[in-house]
Amino acid sequence: MNKKRMITIIMSLIFSFLLLSLYSLFNGIPFGRYIAKAKIKDYVEQVYSLKEGIPKPQFNFKNSTYDVYLPQLESQFSYDLSHNLIIDEKLVEEKNNEFQIDYSKLKHSYGDTIELPDACLFSSVSADGEYSKNIPMYQKIYLLGIINRDKIDSEESSNMPAKLTNEIIEGIGEHYNITSLQVIYTDLNGQYEITLDSKKPISYKALSKNTSKMEQIGEVDKELIRELNDH
Repeated sequence: MNKKRMITIIMSLIFSFLLLSLYSLFNGIPFGRYIAKAKIKDYVEQVYSLKEGIPKPQFNFKNSTYDVYLPQLESQFSYDLSHNLIIDEKLVEEKNNEFQIDYSKLKHSYGDTIELPDACLFSSVSADGEYSKNIPMYQKIYLLGIINRDKIDSEESSNMPAKLTNEIIEGIGEHYNITSLQVIYTDLNGQYEITLDSKKPISYKALSKNTSKMEQIGEVDKELIRELNDH
């Protein structure tokens, strides 16, 4: 095989790979819709006893999920192929409503120096084919805007996001399985972030390890930090 032919073959392979990648970005991987349909069908049959025909899910490139709305259940179902998870819109809403009640009680238990933001809980189910009334879920909480008005030093600041987040997870109760989260915390020493995406229960050690001080801060947050320093 001559050099020119070898280059042509290599370029063709690269071009084919790029085309496949571009297709997958907007349409999902080949046969992805068939896999998603089978996973969602199995789930709704076991959980909702729905045995009617289910249309092929459509790929949602924004969320990288395969989505289908089932009017019989008045709910949307999604399948995350990369993480093998099912998102049941009705279950997500139900669990978040329960969370809001528990979180509201906790939120109002803090004093004037700690302000907890509005928060939400997102639940997903492992698509392992075994579903029961006590479906094991992976849950993510968003705590975007914890404010500490207390006068503390920089070392305390770096530890406070993990400490408060751990208190919140323990405070809402044992019937949650928080495995992922995003936290933004601000005090007079700056703004800190914790981001965790996992399928394992969250520990204080993991929270501390994943705490980082944010370098880029918006003008509103800069003004808040100045205000916290002035008082």
